[in-house]
Amino acid sequence: MNALYHAGQQSGGFAAGIVDGENATVSAVSVIYCVDLEEAQGSYISANCARLLGVAASTVILDSANWWHDRVHPDDRTRLKLDQLPEEWPGGAIIRQFRLRHPDRGWVHVVDHAMFTAMGPKGHRAVVGSMRALHDEQDGADLHASQTLQERTEFILDHVAEGVLVYDLNGHVQQHNAAAPRIFGVDPAGFSGWHPLPDGARLLDETGAPLTPDDHPVNVVLRTGVAFDAAIIGICQSSITNQTIWVRMQAIPAHNPDTGEFDSIVTSFSDITDVYTVEEAMAERESIYRQMFLHNPAIKLLIDPATGRIHDANTAAIAFYGYSHEQLCHMTISDINVQSDAQLGLAMQQTLQDGAASFSFHHRLANGDVRDVEVNTGAIRIHGKEFLHSIIFDVTERNDYAHRLEQANEELVIERQRLDEIIRGTNAGTWEWNVQTGEMRFNERWAEIIGYTLEELGKTSVDTWRNLCHPDDLAQSDRLLSEHFAGQSSYYQCECRIRHKNGEWVWVLDRGRVFDRAADGTPLRMSGTHSDITPSKTIEAQIRQMALTDPLTGLANRHLFNDRLDQAIRLSERIKQNVAMLLLDLDWFKEVNDTYGHPVGDKLLIEIASFLKSRFRDADVVARLGGDEFAILLPAMANPEEAQIPAARIIQEIGRPRMIDGVEITVGASIGISYCKGCECNADVLYRKADRALYLAKRGGRNTYRTIPAC
Repeated sequence: MNALYHAGQQSGGFAAGIVDGENATVSAVSVIYCVDLEEAQGSYISANCARLLGVAASTVILDSANWWHDRVHPDDRTRLKLDQLPEEWPGGAIIRQFRLRHPDRGWVHVVDHAMFTAMGPKGHRAVVGSMRALHDEQDGADLHASQTLQERTEFILDHVAEGVLVYDLNGHVQQHNAAAPRIFGVDPAGFSGWHPLPDGARLLDETGAPLTPDDHPVNVVLRTGVAFDAAIIGICQSSITNQTIWVRMQAIPAHNPDTGEFDSIVTSFSDITDVYTVEEAMAERESIYRQMFLHNPAIKLLIDPATGRIHDANTAAIAFYGYSHEQLCHMTISDINVQSDAQLGLAMQQTLQDGAASFSFHHRLANGDVRDVEVNTGAIRIHGKEFLHSIIFDVTERNDYAHRLEQANEELVIERQRLDEIIRGTNAGTWEWNVQTGEMRFNERWAEIIGYTLEELGKTSVDTWRNLCHPDDLAQSDRLLSEHFAGQSSYYQCECRIRHKNGEWVWVLDRGRVFDRAADGTPLRMSGTHSDITPSKTIEAQIRQMALTDPLTGLANRHLFNDRLDQAIRLSERIKQNVAMLLLDLDWFKEVNDTYGHPVGDKLLIEIASFLKSRFRDADVVARLGGDEFAILLPAMANPEEAQIPAARIIQEIGRPRMIDGVEITVGASIGISYCKGCECNADVLYRKADRALYLAKRGGRNTYRTIPAC
């Protein structure tokens, strides 16, 4: 502010006030403007200033410190140094006199006062100024005398959003503008005690670390005599509170224009508390996400899809691949992925297109080992650039395990024979039973199989076993035990389910033998093992399911359909009900495969299978016999002729157009119907009649049905 004050002493200073009203005399007052040198929308010009130029305020373009240059008199242009930057103005301020072109009055002689400062929460570079019209040389000479120093300075200072404080050489506040007490939340009179901060106030740097009073910009300028560039500082006004005001502050030395002596410091600052708080929160969130990335136990890579370069890797990835972080970040994904570059390119392209995708790859480690991995990857944006965030799972052991399970059934028989000979000295769960008292002893592995420790089980007996065993398996276990006790079997063996601690059922192979009998053959002591066979049972269930269902659609396959058809015919004969069968063949399905490919054809089959399954009762059987041929079994029907009703609905529904992979697909359905009504028939006859009816439907123009009774 002293820089402005001294400049004003030299050339007239800043005039005070804003004149309101349409009839205000432009030449009698100063008019203000503000030029935001970084964001044009932050600039403004007063109506008086626009009137001075004789134009509408909306037509004035405030794009530089010399925004008026295209209106200046040619004779004045050469001496104004229009190429001088605001940063180069002495003391950050300048006063100039020149003539501006007016649409009606020719040339207007003006004096322009401008100050370079930082403005707004973001600290934008800005020029704030006032302009006054001069009528003659005497008017220019009297400019300084017409306004007091207080009026000239307060006009600019009280109309900017930034706070301004002027300090003397003892570090005490001598003057402030209207924004300063509002920013610091103090009574204006309170500035009298600041030197340069109030008692008890604490100073913080941008990171929140404490600063000493010597680090305050005013004290820095007092020591050095050099301007202090804008910096972010925090001011906590009480030693007992954590509330901090964050400002962007700069300080400049001011010199007396007459003597040239350094006599004061001007600070300008803007409140950025809200912005700082948001930035701090964002930085904290980024730190949290960074830690989540680095320390997550899952293997993670960040990949640039444009180049395939590994941009980042977490700790788990470093341990898995055997490379250092620096080494990984100098590699491309092709360096560790065994697949071809073309395959990798397609995978990355698919991820970018779909947003996320999963793949199975083979990755080579630093030691040369190749591991099977599953990669779940998603597209993310960081600072406007796309990356692939990939989570990698090592499934080598799982794949090996799945392969071994394929041989589990044949090996299970051998393993069960071996378990008959191996009771102790293995990792199997073992038990010892005093048959007469009921007391039982288990080893730690026995308890571990069902999720317990021996301490948790407490005192154990045969009731411990019976309470944990599935109720449906107890009868079989009791029967097999009785047979062994009676000497009808050389050992006891039973597959049963035991309740796990988590509530699930664990399949175990329970094997044992009586090792001690009384003289009359009564069993006294029996020992045995428990082996966890849950994985094998799971595979068995999967194999049974695969043997009975169509792998593409999940419907019953031909084998299951034939079995259910035989059962339905036998049941119908017993309960005097009827059986109907529909054979369905898709029309024009081959054209779909030939035109759009088998993946589209497969999706069409899946969609039609889902539709068929949803339209029939649970007792009905919907099956895919192969290709585009389906079969539907309707057992226990009072009137089998009614099978034509669902047939008509099926033809109508299948005939509607479908969108698959962005392509409209239309197919039809031909259906052959046959049924047994009040007569004896067999599956072969029913099949032949339904197949003949299907042939007639095809011959009859397709997309229709025909019916032939089986008897």
